Amino acid sequence: MSSNSIFKYIFIILNAIIAQDYTLDDCIQIAMSQKKTILSSEIGVLSASKGLKASYSGLLPSIQANGAGATNYFPEQDNINFNFEELKFDTTSSKRFDSYSAGITLSQKLYNGGRSWNQIKQARTNLNIAQLNQRLSSTRVIQNVIRSYYGLLKAQKLLDVSKKNLEMSNQQVSLVKKQFDLGAVKRTDLLKAEVAQGQARVDMLNKKTSLQNARRILFNDMGLQDFGQQITASENERIISDVPSSRDIIRLLKDQNPSILISKAQITLSEIYYDLQKGLRLPSLNSSVNYSANSQIGNELLDAFKEDWNIGINLTMSFPVYVGNSLSLQQQQARLSKQQAEYSYTILLNDLRVEAELIRETLNNYAEIIPLNQSVVASAEEDLRLVRERYSLGSATILEVLDAQVSLIRSNSTLINTLHDARIQEASLKAILGALDLEHKKSER
Repeated sequence: MSSNSIFKYIFIILNAIIAQDYTLDDCIQIAMSQKKTILSSEIGVLSASKGLKASYSGLLPSIQANGAGATNYFPEQDNINFNFEELKFDTTSSKRFDSYSAGITLSQKLYNGGRSWNQIKQARTNLNIAQLNQRLSSTRVIQNVIRSYYGLLKAQKLLDVSKKNLEMSNQQVSLVKKQFDLGAVKRTDLLKAEVAQGQARVDMLNKKTSLQNARRILFNDMGLQDFGQQITASENERIISDVPSSRDIIRLLKDQNPSILISKAQITLSEIYYDLQKGLRLPSLNSSVNYSANSQIGNELLDAFKEDWNIGINLTMSFPVYVGNSLSLQQQQARLSKQQAEYSYTILLNDLRVEAELIRETLNNYAEIIPLNQSVVASAEEDLRLVRERYSLGSATILEVLDAQVSLIRSNSTLINTLHDARIQEASLKAILGALDLEHKKSER
């Protein structure tokens, strides 16, 4: 993470205590900087990256330095005499010989059945999987924030509707009470209006509780603690984006979905493992170059490297003749692992395709339902206005007024819930198609 990004996140987090209005992108950025799951996936990528660098060591030569020193004792036998008195040969004392050697050996693998290159491919594939797991972690965090953010927006709007309902109920009670005092309506009308007023007050209190809970959930999904700070979700004018076609769904799933790409990478890993096992049956060719020198005096060994040195070049080949049936069994296991990986890939692709198609149909349905719900709300507002005018003229009953008011509240609530569900479904579809985290990266830039 760059220093500019760090300062940006710090700024957003500090504003969380002061500001009240937050966009969805603000909340996502805070969550991405706070969530430990993101950090864990980043460590996984770093570890896999180190593993890839280490895998290249199999292609590099190895250099070894060696040295030795020895002391040997041999008897001196220049003059040998027979001692007749003691019936034995007399010899002189032993003689000491010192020897020193040192050398440098450079070894290089020329061919090992492709194992070194396959190990590099394996490490590169593991790095790819780690990066895809990082995308999965990011997608989960973003999706949770989106769900809780729109949950907060929904709770805010439902509370606004509840407050408006209470305000209308208060006005209705005030109107009915005036008419009751004038003897224009019955006491039952006043009681019905007061009952509706009480129900509206209870509903508003419940909506306030739901709003506080929605805030706590959003704070938790953002990786922050709730210290009573206020946060208000900002309205997003765009409701439903262009819904992809069935053909695009298949293409995006194969090209972008992290789970699909991980499953595909698992097939690649099984193929590499099979090649590794097959390479164990192939010969190995190694080369080495040895540069050495010998001396009988330790302090003259360095001079020997200049004047009395030796160079040896060796080529060695090894070929596995018989190692039991372990290699055959390992190859069979690798082949079965590949088949299993391919089967898992097919199942996962089909399951995600069906899930995406269901969401697609749901979003297409929402695209038709939402305008209808908006029309229903407009009609309910007009109906309530007309019924209240008729009631003030005595041509409508209190029940008609209350029914019209309930109808307006219900239609508003239905519209709010539909908008919320549509936004959540849209985020779910983007997550399945692997576009959710990619869109967030674009917005960061």
